[in-house]
Amino acid sequence: MKPPSRPAILLLVKVLVSAGLLSFLLSQIELRQLLRVLFSAQVPYLVLCLAGYLFGQILCSVRWALLARPLGFGNPFRDFTLFYFIGMFFNLFAPSTVGGDIGRVFYLARDGTQSRETSRTGAAAPAFVTVIADRVIGLAVLLWVGAVGLFVFPAYSLPSAIRYATFALALGVFLGWLLLPLLMRLLPDDDHPLIKNLRLTLGAFRNFQRILAPAVVISLTVHFLQAAIHVLVGRALGFHIPWSYSLILYPLVGVFSAIPVSFNGIGLREGGYLFMLRQIEIDSEKAVAFGLLWFMIIALDSLIGGASFILGRSPRPLRATSGTAGQAK
Repeated sequence: MKPPSRPAILLLVKVLVSAGLLSFLLSQIELRQLLRVLFSAQVPYLVLCLAGYLFGQILCSVRWALLARPLGFGNPFRDFTLFYFIGMFFNLFAPSTVGGDIGRVFYLARDGTQSRETSRTGAAAPAFVTVIADRVIGLAVLLWVGAVGLFVFPAYSLPSAIRYATFALALGVFLGWLLLPLLMRLLPDDDHPLIKNLRLTLGAFRNFQRILAPAVVISLTVHFLQAAIHVLVGRALGFHIPWSYSLILYPLVGVFSAIPVSFNGIGLREGGYLFMLRQIEIDSEKAVAFGLLWFMIIALDSLIGGASFILGRSPRPLRATSGTAGQAK
């Protein structure tokens, strides 16, 4: 009998971690009260949350398109939007949170309308770089929103370890960006594929500097919008989250749930909301319900990408069409 592969073992461990965390959380609350809170949620607020989150993800696809332009991808905006939503679907429902990123790389490399000097066979590496850049910039800005929130609003009684860890991560991201040119110079002159891809990635980040400002502005807009959605989810459940606290709550739980030790952040996310909302004296049942509703909002909006994938509505390669048209002339 063939032993299970390492990815299968890691997936099993993550599922067990998520199951264990959820079991622990449910043991800390009254299930009937949780269901009562969930069914009492005000639908109009939830509709606003769905619309707001959808708009935020469209803005994220604009950021991705902006980052892809310097690497020669000239696809229309609708392509990036469709690829992004398909990626959202796979990020949520695939065994790994990077499944959607792999999907985005695949679609952009396959269907990307690139500049003539970049061949189709070489499209995967630059497509991968665009997705990495999109992820890194979004996460970096999220960290800084949380760090600034903790600094500007020190009255919230969060553990010192959380504060210092957030400040350290935000500072590390900033220093890492400053040190990229130095790392580029330290790379050996080697044709090894790993070194070549790393050199391509670092070179691309250098090209991104001229569009860094608009990418950061888009990221800030998205994060502020999602912090506002957190306030609305609280109102849907009948409690108030101060705007100042939402600028701390959303970034810290978002970063915490991204730690790759559970199945798509399930369990970590709900535990994070339980811990953070109890700091402002929100009942445990309402805090867990908050996490579940936030997951539901993400899942429902992600179904747009799932429907596009299942119905086969992803754009077809435009390069092939252009080439055929050129031969017909």
